[in-house]
Amino acid sequence: MISLAALRYRNVLAAHGGPVARIETGVFPVCGRRMIQANARLIPGLTPQRAMSIYSDADGSGTHPRASVARHMAVSEALERWAFHAVVRSERAAEYGFDVDPSSSGMSAFPGLVRTNARRKAMLEAIERFSMIAWWEGRAEGRLFETDWPGVSAVAIDGPFGGVTVIAFARTDYGGYAYGHAAEESFGAACERAVIELARHEWVLRSSWLAFVSGQRSAPADLFERRCLFFSSAEGHARFRRRLTARPSGPMPRAEVVSDRDIPGPWAEYATVWRFALRPPSDGFLQEEDGEYFFW
Repeated sequence: MISLAALRYRNVLAAHGGPVARIETGVFPVCGRRMIQANARLIPGLTPQRAMSIYSDADGSGTHPRASVARHMAVSEALERWAFHAVVRSERAAEYGFDVDPSSSGMSAFPGLVRTNARRKAMLEAIERFSMIAWWEGRAEGRLFETDWPGVSAVAIDGPFGGVTVIAFARTDYGGYAYGHAAEESFGAACERAVIELARHEWVLRSSWLAFVSGQRSAPADLFERRCLFFSSAEGHARFRRRLTARPSGPMPRAEVVSDRDIPGPWAEYATVWRFALRPPSDGFLQEEDGEYFFW
């Protein structure tokens, strides 16, 4: 994939008339490797404010050994979020499958030379989320592997259009459990991305988990953060393990494509934003009362 981020993002900051208010960076360790974590925040009014207890309220994040690439990744995710909130409740929502799946699953922004780069990333994310839902609901097989990273295991789920979704998990040094997931064409590539997500999960969870289990902090209001905390606990991980050892009730559900197109808008000045949406196997992943559903 050829990225034109250095060119297309040159005026993305608000100081140059762009939509990004600021970008913050810091050093972030991933299994002994030094990485850079970048967070991008949009100017007020482009996205709703989020009251997060565990995760950052930044509009986009990126992790990479090179600071410039991490910043570009954070900007791309922020542009994706801008496009999502602009259309998810608009009269155009059904054109992009938001009437079927009102989440940001299957969305990607990429400042490439051709639009297919954004489509590929969006398709992989849609496959990842679809496969995870199908596996958690007992409708797809997950195979357990030990990875090359010490202490990290992984569940591999074959995707509906090829490729593989990997859920990496490990016990943390502070006693909780951390997870990360990703989809790619190969197990190795998916596993590497999933381990980066696992490290990010462990990093943001550390202080919150200790405060939560000691009773110093109540459960967060956000559904996905509540699930995140639950599965980091011994009870939640035991629930995850039970699903891991259970046999699937049948083959992977058929994946119906409900959107496969770019989303035009002011963000297109900087990147192509694509929505590749699949009809979910069920809507259980969005049910507010189910804090023990493995999806966040």
